[in-house]
This record gives sequence, structure tokens and C-alpha cells, in this order.
Amino acid sequence: MTTAPSLGSWKIAEENGWPLLRGERGFGKMAIFLAAFSAAMATWCFTIGGFVSYYLNATAGTFALLAGSLFGIFLVTLATLPMCSKYGIDSVVASRAQLGNRGSHLSLLLVYCSTMGWNVILFIYKGRAIAELLISFGLMDRKHHDVCVAIVAVLAIFLVLHLIRRGPEYVRSRGPIIAVMVAVMSVVILLLLLQRVGLQGVLDAVAIAPYDNAAGNWASAMEVLIASNLSWWAYIGTIVRTNPSGRQSLWPVVIGFGLGVGLGSLVGLYTGLVVTDSAGDPTSFLIGQGGIVVGLIMLAFLLIANVGTAMMGIYAASLAVRQLPKADKLSWKCTIFLVSLPAMIVVGLFANSADTFFGSFLAFLGVAFAPMCGIQIADWYLLRRRRYDVASLYLPGKASKYHYLAGFNPVGFAAFVAGVVTYIYLLDPVTYVYRAPFQYLSATFPAAVVAGLVYTAGALMFLKPKGIGGYGAAVETVSSKG
Repeated sequence: MTTAPSLGSWKIAEENGWPLLRGERGFGKMAIFLAAFSAAMATWCFTIGGFVSYYLNATAGTFALLAGSLFGIFLVTLATLPMCSKYGIDSVVASRAQLGNRGSHLSLLLVYCSTMGWNVILFIYKGRAIAELLISFGLMDRKHHDVCVAIVAVLAIFLVLHLIRRGPEYVRSRGPIIAVMVAVMSVVILLLLLQRVGLQGVLDAVAIAPYDNAAGNWASAMEVLIASNLSWWAYIGTIVRTNPSGRQSLWPVVIGFGLGVGLGSLVGLYTGLVVTDSAGDPTSFLIGQGGIVVGLIMLAFLLIANVGTAMMGIYAASLAVRQLPKADKLSWKCTIFLVSLPAMIVVGLFANSADTFFGSFLAFLGVAFAPMCGIQIADWYLLRRRRYDVASLYLPGKASKYHYLAGFNPVGFAAFVAGVVTYIYLLDPVTYVYRAPFQYLSATFPAAVVAGLVYTAGALMFLKPKGIGGYGAAVETVSSKG
């Protein structure tokens, strides 16, 4: 392709979200798996598992964790992997085809909120755990707990910024190393937990606060995992655009993200069941039971865990933000600092709100990303015949086929709202109280289906007859050249 040099080096394309040519994509299957696994394995898994312990016991909860995790990654993979790997683009750029070249700022906002939301949770929990360690070792008085949490959380953000300042390639090259270390220590923590309470002690533990309806308990537990994995919408495009083959990326993504979260959450589930006031965090329990040796193991785990996930989260958010007008004029170091600044403020001033924030945040992920997945799946497979006009994804104004109405696609936004309303009707994101038929269908899948159907109907009725948005004759022309 003779015009490639004018776009600059592949590194510039990496930092600014430009499409990567196949020859510029150097990540193989193992690298994709390790990058996905390093993002999935973090201490948030403790909290996810602890959330499930409210509804199901160890046996049922184990199956719900694994099944819900795979259901969630299945949906988000269908919505993002094919187009991102085919064209070397990220998820926000791909959404311009459905929302418009200006309307895609909505998906940019969702990416930023989800990645920074997860990072805030990770940094706060890291701060809390290290504060508990210091108290347990007699190095700090409990009255300084909250201040310690804030300081550690802010310092952790600066540590991550220090690691990723060298650019995207450094993020992915270091993430796999961290993933392997975290996985090994997660297994050690799980074994320590089983050693302290015994396998039978875990199996005999009952759910903390289940509903009377068994189906409701199963659906609530699985929805936590489904919604959690929908947040990978932002991450998948960032990772798979570096691999030249969508087929090569498929199983590494599914196993790395899907099973990574599911398996990592088992520690939180079992801890939540046997230590009912722990919310899934094994730190205090294991230190109290195992003394200084276990404490040092936990300290090592907490210092390393979350780093890979936070690195990938800040990178994904920065990549999205740099696609705003004139944002690419900022240096990479300035971008990642500005992107992380709100997270620093939150963890520094509002660390004590993490517990009440977590449940609503999980529901937000489902509310926001379920409709997006439904819209993109319907558009890619049913309407566009698996083809985008790549140039139009980047062209500004009316020169782009995806300009729609002043840069916004009314059909895309109507479908998104329809999906959001469906989700909220089935599951209140604040109280986590559900309505039928949530207990049989979850909230995510109906929201995705409704959004996809509304988008398909609107495109066929209003967009395709007028050739707006690259539909109709425009799609046929592109297809005939493929």
C-alpha cells in the first residue's frame, strides 16, 4: 500500500488509533492470550466472587462464575473481535459505523468510564489491602487506615503511569510477565485458603443473602459475571488489532478474558462464603490465620496484582481520548497523565465509597455495553455483510459515509436507548432488584437483542432506502470490490 508511509510509523498509528496494516501486527496467539489474561487477572476478581457469594453456595457459584463469564465474553467477542482484527482498528473507531463519526463520542465516554471505573476500584482495594497488612504487622495504627488507602492508591497510579510512559508496545510486552506471576500467586492464595478452612468447610458454607427464588439467585450471580465481561468491549479491540488474524485471536481472547475472570473470582467466592464480612477479600483472613509468612506472600501479590490490568485500562482509555479532535497533538506522556487525573482525585478523596460504588458500577457496565454489543452484532452480520469502509471511519464531516445527520446516527442512538430501557426495566442498576423474566433471561441478553432489533428495523426503514450511512448501493459497491 503506497500511502502507508504518509501515515507515519506503526508506533504513531498505535498511539493514535489509526488502522494497523497486517504487516505491522506482531502479536501471535500466545501474546494475545497473555495480554488478555494479564488484564483479566486482578484483585477485582475477589470482589466479583464475593458478590456471587450473596446468592449461591460454593458448588452452584463455581458453575455460575464460569458460565456467566463465558456468556459475557461470547457476546462482547462477537461484537468487537471480527471488525477490529480485520481492519486493525479499536472498538471506538468501529462504533463510528453505527453511531456516526461524532456520535462515537458516546462509546468513547463509555470506554473511559468503564476503564477508569475499574482502575479506581483496583487502586482503592490495593490501598485497603496494604493498609490492612501494615496494621497486621503492627507498623501502623488503624486510625491512619483511610489516609493510607488514599496515599497508596494515588502512588499506585503514578507507578502505572511510570510503566506505560514508554508507549503501547511496552504495555503489552510487560503485561504477560505480570500475568504469569499473578496467576501463580492466585493459585497459592487459593491453596492457602483451602488449607485454613478445609475443602469441606467451603462446600458446607451457605449463601449469605439469597433470594427465595432459586432461578433469581442463578440469574443474579451470572449477571454479575456477564456484566463484568462486557467491560472487555474497550479492551478487546485494543489487543486484537495487533494480531493479523481474527481466527488466531478468538480462543486466546475467550480463554484469557473469559476463564481468566471466572477462575480468578473463585477465590473471592470461597472467601465470601466462609468469611461472611470479607466481601470476598482474603487478605485479612489469611494474614490472621497464617502470620507473617502468609502476610509477605499477600504483600507480594498485592504489589504485583492489578498492574497489568491498570496498564491496559489506561492505555485503552488514552487511545480512545486521543481520537478526539486535536487530542493527538498532545504527547503520549501528557495524555496518560490527563486521562488518569480524575482517577487520582477519586481515589484520593472518595476511597471509602468503593463498596457502595461497586454494585452500581457492575450494573452500569451491563446497561451501557449490552445495547452496544447488540447494535454492532446486528450491523456487522445482518446489515453490512461484514464490511466497513475504513477510510470513512476516519474521514471528518460529510466526506465520511458515517456522517449521518450532523455526525450522529439517530437510529443508532434510538436503538441504544431502547436497550438501556430494557435493561433497567429487568434489573434496577442501583438496588439490584429484578423484574420477570430476568430470572430466566438475565438483563444483558434481552437488552442486546432489543437494541439489535431496533437498529436493524430502523436501518432498513430509514437509512438503507436513502443510502445513508453506507447502506444500500454504497454497501453493494464496497462488497463487489472485496
